[in-house]
Amino acid sequence: MSSISNNSSMTNTSAPQDSSNQSGRSTVDVDMVFFWLIIIVGVVGNSLVITVVKMIRSMRTATNYLLVNVAAADVTTLVFTAIHFLIRKIRPTSPKALLSFLCAFIYNNTIVIVTLLVTSLTMTLLAFERYHALVKPLINSGRLTNGNITYVITAIWVVAIAMVTPLFAGFSYDSTAGTCHADLEELAIYVSCLFIVLTFIPFIIIAYCYSQIVYGLYVKKTICSNKSERAETPEEAREKRRLVILLILLSVVFFTAFVPYGLLIILNFNRMKIAYLTGLRHVAQYLTLLSCSVNPFIYAFQSSSYRHSFNFLFKKLFRRDTTVNSLELIKMRTGTSLRTV
Repeated sequence: MSSISNNSSMTNTSAPQDSSNQSGRSTVDVDMVFFWLIIIVGVVGNSLVITVVKMIRSMRTATNYLLVNVAAADVTTLVFTAIHFLIRKIRPTSPKALLSFLCAFIYNNTIVIVTLLVTSLTMTLLAFERYHALVKPLINSGRLTNGNITYVITAIWVVAIAMVTPLFAGFSYDSTAGTCHADLEELAIYVSCLFIVLTFIPFIIIAYCYSQIVYGLYVKKTICSNKSERAETPEEAREKRRLVILLILLSVVFFTAFVPYGLLIILNFNRMKIAYLTGLRHVAQYLTLLSCSVNPFIYAFQSSSYRHSFNFLFKKLFRRDTTVNSLELIKMRTGTSLRTV
């Protein structure tokens, strides 16, 4: 039975460790400012995404509900990463029941694995949904609607939690030694298989779906063109292209962060010692946090629907005139293309 101290983390995505692992105090201070800036910006930005979809009727589409699920997972990742960083200061004199809970869920930041799996599954479903909507528009079976999206999102969370449950159960707190214990040999096999399967399979599905969409958009020109099954206005075609680009950007950002993070966890559980492991840990930590924080900016930059909605929300918060924005939102509500963005 291998053990780890209660202040360490096998799945850490928190701030840099103590100053002994840094080149100097100034570096630690800069890292800490950067860390909390990412956390705050990410929580606020993703909360805005959730708020605009909840407040604005035209934004309540199956696709946007899936993006809200990604935003909720990102908020959870950022919040629990902050808690993980702060909670390390709790001493072993805390009640054993609390320490056992912290060992299973917080000290090793296993909650973050759940949220990253939720994001991975949601990204895969988004790619599959867009593929059917654009490449196979006449096939209605299995399409996501506002009526079934709640069940789909619930299933995603249930599956993600079930997949990580062995990790929750694998850690236990030893009050005598004051450490979190885990059978790392057994967990290492499970974690390696988990991350390999949930990285490569979603990546293959997403790559195939978006490659077919891009091929139809720009090579065969059977999507968003006069050759498509339904005549579309230029605005509808532009919005569909923007949505595809937005989702591709989200997928690229996610996998850019997810792959190094998964590799880091596999190395940690297998107790592998390689050169530059500290540098990899540092890069993986910040890539994971940045990927959770940057998504709202991608929405605002790429989607006119989110730009109008964010602008409307900000003006409403600061009691500014929202007449123009309200007219834009009404236009969005009546536009057939914007019902999918």
